[in-house]
Amino acid sequence: MTPQPKKKRPTLRGRLLRTVGWPLFAVLLGSAFYDYYSALDRATDSQDLALERICIALATRLDMDADDARDEDLAPHLARTMAAMQKTNDFDQLHYLVLGGEGGLVIAGEPALAKLAGPGPNLDTPSFADHRLDAATLRVATYPHLSGTGAVTVIVAETTRRRDAQARVVLVDTVIPDLALVVLALGLVWLGVLWGMRPLDRLRASVAGRTADDLSPVPDDGLAGELLPLVGAINRLMAHLRGSAESQQAFLSVAAHQLRTPLAGMQTQIELALAEAGPQQRARLDALHEAMLRIGRSTSQMLALARAGPEATQAETFVTLDLQQLLEESASSWLDFALAAQVDLGYEARPALLRGSAWMLRELLDNLIHNAIRHSPREGRVTVRCRTAVDGASVLEVEDEGPGIPPAERHRVFERFYQAPGAAHGGSGLGLAVVREVALRHNASVTLTDARPAQPAPGLKISLRFPTLPVTGLSEF
Repeated sequence: MTPQPKKKRPTLRGRLLRTVGWPLFAVLLGSAFYDYYSALDRATDSQDLALERICIALATRLDMDADDARDEDLAPHLARTMAAMQKTNDFDQLHYLVLGGEGGLVIAGEPALAKLAGPGPNLDTPSFADHRLDAATLRVATYPHLSGTGAVTVIVAETTRRRDAQARVVLVDTVIPDLALVVLALGLVWLGVLWGMRPLDRLRASVAGRTADDLSPVPDDGLAGELLPLVGAINRLMAHLRGSAESQQAFLSVAAHQLRTPLAGMQTQIELALAEAGPQQRARLDALHEAMLRIGRSTSQMLALARAGPEATQAETFVTLDLQQLLEESASSWLDFALAAQVDLGYEARPALLRGSAWMLRELLDNLIHNAIRHSPREGRVTVRCRTAVDGASVLEVEDEGPGIPPAERHRVFERFYQAPGAAHGGSGLGLAVVREVALRHNASVTLTDARPAQPAPGLKISLRFPTLPVTGLSEF
């Protein structure tokens, strides 16, 4: 079955951008169109005023003074007036027509303009309209006037090249700056939303960057007031988890004590029975004693694994410790076991300070030393070392002379209950799992290499490198 693609959820940042951006875009775009048409209307009104003045100039030529000869031919005078007007207009062509009398007698001008005359109900009040004549677009002004010769209608038409050029200028001067303002405003909104969301991004990064065992309160310094309830809820959850971890830690401690005590008693009783048993019962008691030792060891390892896990170490407090002292104590406790296995156990301990949990580090050392002794042959050697590296890191090394672990298996031996091929019998596969958990809790790296390369039994060298101890931590030791 083909998995369905995960539906992309809307983000708060995207919602804010849409909520603020689209209305702002609509307002600014409407403002751009308003500015364009307002400027275009003003330019049109200015040009219509120029046409009106030409109409008035022609009408004035029709107003006869008392000394003027009434039989004078007006057409040449009107033609000269229009010629003078045309000289002041380099872009457009002017056309005119003057009609007189009720029948619309042509006094002067181009008769073809008669069909373009607009309504003129009010004297000395022009009307304007756009018309096309002979494939040319014209702006036509119709001006009714009562002159000395009677009622006349003055029609003046002008091509629209200047108006079209003015419209383009208005477009460049208004719409383009307004659109640039739209882009700038939306960009500022986008940057503002990004900047406003930074506290939430910092909170997300702070929570996402935490390790599984970090249940400390989330700091609320510098956060916006709207985020404080969220941080408070997270911190309350952290407090509940810390309380649960502390309860689990207390339970595991009690369980470890309650389990180890009866197991130790049973081992003692078996050892006493072995001292009094005859030859027939001794073999069975030896097997029972060995099984009891394995049960005790496995129980101890499982409890240590549970206590060292991230869910149980929340309540653990790390302090400054000297690995040298812990190594000496742990190695000394395994001397009898090493003698019984006929293995030479030695250690080279030097000062190595680190921050950690004493009981977890003891469990780590116990499991490493126990595994090394178990896998070493009789008359073999096990060496445990600790030191401070040149860079200040604490280093722990455990070497044995056993069969070693093939490189292909080294990534799996840290899994719980896994045992590499050729491992000594009697193990539970939990020793190195405990080592890994303790190393993780201490941010230490673990490396497995051959102790004696090119040998039939290469042995195993386990190296742990703990972080450099901060300078402030030295005062606690």
